[in-house]
Amino acid sequence: MTIRSVIAIDDEGPALRRLCKMVGDHPELQLAASAKNSVVAIREIEKHNPDLLLLDIQLKEATAFDILSSVKKTYTGRIIFITAYDQYAVKAFEYEALDYLLKPYTKERFESAIARTTAKTESVDIHTVIRLLTSQKNVGPPMLMIPEGTKNYFIGKNELQYIYSEGYYANFILQKDKKLIRISLKKLEGLLPSSFIRINKSTIINQLHIRELANNRSSIKIMMSDGSDFRVSDTYLNSLQTFLKRNSDGGE
Repeated sequence: MTIRSVIAIDDEGPALRRLCKMVGDHPELQLAASAKNSVVAIREIEKHNPDLLLLDIQLKEATAFDILSSVKKTYTGRIIFITAYDQYAVKAFEYEALDYLLKPYTKERFESAIARTTAKTESVDIHTVIRLLTSQKNVGPPMLMIPEGTKNYFIGKNELQYIYSEGYYANFILQKDKKLIRISLKKLEGLLPSSFIRINKSTIINQLHIRELANNRSSIKIMMSDGSDFRVSDTYLNSLQTFLKRNSDGGE
C-alpha cells in the first residue's frame, strides 16, 4: 500500500474541513497541507510537491487555471477537481479521463475518485490540463451559469451586454432584461468566456456589444450597443490592448 501525499484546496471552510477529514480517514492518503486561497495553495504545492491535488475549480479570488499555471514547471502529480456547478467542464474532464468531485459529493464518491486516480499508471500532463481549462473558459456553452449560494442563474452569453458592480452584487445588463446577482467581478472573471473583458474596477463588457471605441490622448472610452459608455482605467489598459489585438488578428 502506497501512502500518497495530498494537498486539499477549497475556499469554503466547512467544505475544506470535510475534505481534509476524508483524506485523514483514507488508509492510502496522507494530508500534507490544506489551503483556502491561491497564495497559500501555490506556496504549499511548491513546498511539498504532493502526489495528489484535491483542487476546487473556482476559488473566491482565483481559479484552478491560475494555480496550475503558477506551478506548471514544478508540479508533476495528479489532480482531482472539485466543482459545484460547472457541468460543462465536468463533461470535458470525463472525456480527458480526469477525475472530479461534483458538490455535494459523498464519502463513497470521494473514495471512488481516489481509487480511479491511484489505479492509473500515468499522470495527465499538467500542460494538457491547463489547455483543457482554457478551452472551457474561452469557448463554453451558449448559456452562462452564474452561481449564487445554492442557486444557479442561466444567462444567454450573447444576450449579456455588460456587468457592473454594486456593492456585494453585480448587475447583469442584457438586451431586454437585467439581473442583480450576489457575486464579485473577480469571481466572474474566472467564469466568463474570452469575449468578456474587464475594463475598470467595476465593469466587465461583452465585446459583441461594443458600438464605438474612442482613443483619446489621456483615456479610452467605450460605448456599448445600448448607448452606455465606460472609461478604461489605467490598471486594465494593457489587458484591453492585448484583447483588441488578439481579436483584430482573428484570434490565436
